[in-house]
Amino acid sequence: MTIYLTQGGGDEARAEEIEGKLKSTIPNLRRVSRIEDIDQRPVNSADRSVVLLVAATPGHTNFDDLLDVVRRHPRNLFFIVVGGDISTRDYKRLIQSGNADWVAEVGLPQEILDIVGRVSAPTRENVAVESPVVVSFTPSAGGVGNSTLAIETAIHLVRDKSNKSAKVALIDLDFQSSHVCDHLDIAPKFQFEEIVAAPDRLDDHLLSAFISHHSSGLDVLAASRSRFHARDLSVEALSALFDRLAQRYATIIIDLPLSVHSWSLPLLAASKGILVTGLNTIPGLRQIEETMRALREEATITGELRAVVNRCEFGLTGRAARADHVARILGEEKRMLVRNARVAIECVNVGTPIILAHPSDKLVKDIAAIAAFCTGLNAAPPRRR
Repeated sequence: MTIYLTQGGGDEARAEEIEGKLKSTIPNLRRVSRIEDIDQRPVNSADRSVVLLVAATPGHTNFDDLLDVVRRHPRNLFFIVVGGDISTRDYKRLIQSGNADWVAEVGLPQEILDIVGRVSAPTRENVAVESPVVVSFTPSAGGVGNSTLAIETAIHLVRDKSNKSAKVALIDLDFQSSHVCDHLDIAPKFQFEEIVAAPDRLDDHLLSAFISHHSSGLDVLAASRSRFHARDLSVEALSALFDRLAQRYATIIIDLPLSVHSWSLPLLAASKGILVTGLNTIPGLRQIEETMRALREEATITGELRAVVNRCEFGLTGRAARADHVARILGEEKRMLVRNARVAIECVNVGTPIILAHPSDKLVKDIAAIAAFCTGLNAAPPRRR
């Protein structure tokens, strides 16, 4: 498929700069001076020509003019408008045209490739969608490293060479103190209020506007923090969100907050795997055990349960500190131990996951065990043990 690039209000130098950013990744990119120069396919053709329309610099874009360009051309042209930030209202107007989408320059070139893949893919109508593997990371207490474990596991799954085609999403549902995007040095985009008011309005285009893309290939849904204002999802909105996510991702990693919401139990009931995270102290181990016991008492929760004891210290012989306490308090509960990484603070401060900055760190092997558990859920039937 040839992808065309032309100006839609941007100056020549800006179009050349964007062309330079894309040329190595999209070798079949073709520059044209006007849309009329694009090879026209028959209107009834299943293929669509993709046109990258370079908007003017932020603050100088006449959105109505861009929208007019999109609307007066046939549907066998699909426009990807490349520009700065865009309001939710204007984005909705653009995607409602049926043959356009918007990409911010910071998302080049991966977001363009994602949209092109979606546009050129065959229709999904009448095709059964396989349920994704949903894994919920559930903290037994505050400050146990739940988000860090979810991030490192999700990155590991993305980098799994044995399953390159499987896409992974990480969803941060802690709206009050969300910090997943801080750990990854990306901006949060999830505006969940948009779907709370009208869940049926969530479509694939609007979902794309909510996704933050990490350079590793991980897609993240996270909202900006709102510490002193009550904000929450509804069960209906969450259901609509997961219906859309199921069409795009093979694995969905959930970073749950410590607080309980109306959607907490339904989400846990839909999870194939639940990882209860805590620390290797006697109070911490008791909190893990109490949380797992509470989960087992819920009849609707049938997923695989595992305890994840975080920030463990190991001796020279490879034995975990306070291993006797772990065995006594957790008893027969299946568990995984994750060692304390000396480089963790450094990685948090620079916004880079440990698995990327220090792939040979011993902690990465511990994360690999968690990732293997997640991968194994794909074929495993739901169990209570």
